[in-house]
Amino acid sequence: MIRFGLVGLGGYASIWTRWLETLRQRGIACIGAVVVRNPGRYGEELERLSRQGCRVYPDLASLLEMGGVDVVGLPVGIASHAPLAVQALEAGYPVIVEKPLAGAIQEALAVAEAEARSGQWCAVAYQWLHSPTIQALAGLIARGELGHIREARCVIGWPRGRGYYTRNAWVGQLQSPQGWVLDGPATNATAHYLTNLLYLAGVQPHRPAIAAVRAELCRANAISSYDTSCLEIRLTDGACLYHYASHTLQQSIEPQMRIRGERGEIVWEAASDSATVTLADGSVRTLANPDPGANQGQPLEQAARTAAGLDPQPLCGVNEALPHVLAVNLAFESSGGVHDIGRVAGQATMAGEPLVVVEGMEALLRRAQAEGGLFSDLGAPWARATAPFSAAGYRVFPQGPALRAFLAG
Repeated sequence: MIRFGLVGLGGYASIWTRWLETLRQRGIACIGAVVVRNPGRYGEELERLSRQGCRVYPDLASLLEMGGVDVVGLPVGIASHAPLAVQALEAGYPVIVEKPLAGAIQEALAVAEAEARSGQWCAVAYQWLHSPTIQALAGLIARGELGHIREARCVIGWPRGRGYYTRNAWVGQLQSPQGWVLDGPATNATAHYLTNLLYLAGVQPHRPAIAAVRAELCRANAISSYDTSCLEIRLTDGACLYHYASHTLQQSIEPQMRIRGERGEIVWEAASDSATVTLADGSVRTLANPDPGANQGQPLEQAARTAAGLDPQPLCGVNEALPHVLAVNLAFESSGGVHDIGRVAGQATMAGEPLVVVEGMEALLRRAQAEGGLFSDLGAPWARATAPFSAAGYRVFPQGPALRAFLAG
């Protein structure tokens, strides 16, 4: 049984512990050690884990020194992803880290370099990339059945009230004491779907790469980062990817992705994790995940399989995760920071909590998904037109003078 050394038990780590308990019951993996700074908060949980042979440490350094685990798991805040991953890799342990890989591209590259030096691997827990439906689509595209990908669009509208922005110290923030966060829908809450766009378009080293990003990052909530975004990602092979997301609407829009190729089109719906593939010859195929609820635990199970030698490498590793970090960094550069939506914002409630709602946001997101372009292209009165920012040689965030001025302010 593969033993995970887990950093943390609260927040999102509690979801990891539940999935690892499921894997323990199946004889696949267990929690062999856990890092907890405030053990008094988790008395009952620690007692349960102790009965299973789990050891408790005050920090990651102590866990790494004592050993006794096969994989280090990092369900921690964004700014801690890269430094803790590097620390574990350099101590000789494979790692699985929560998404995104890092807040800034230089931090993500540091993980890649530590991975290469150590000979270990780093998996990134983009759960939707592990979906059987997404993997079937990747195979279909790789075989050339859709032809060259010309354009892809993805839209997500998830209302988020005050509780969302107060659940921890870094949510909605640009930085934390540990480093860059750049939190926002494209960075975090809807990161899975932006990563799927890049993954299905084949964006990886030595394959079609990001050429430039044009983006508009906006906020209606009283946060330092953004709550609404649209990205136009141009690839070196000519494909164009669009990602639209907002937390400032009252009615949810569940994730939908449309991919248009030379020989057909794919429409994927997250609610059912199903896809309809329509080819130019008139044939129509439906792909569906028989158990969408299992996606969330798949990154941990696949990491366990990799550690056990049953899989050759992580399905979602550094190469698959780097393009997402780069796209978000370039989006900040193109946008020149985060712009206030301001006067058109209204108030509503969600589950009894205040919810900031931007007038017409739901209709705008649906129109963008139907027509393409950015919010300014579609005439949103609060949107600011931006220019593309090149990815050529981009290895350090931030770079552009407009973004630097925004961050300094």
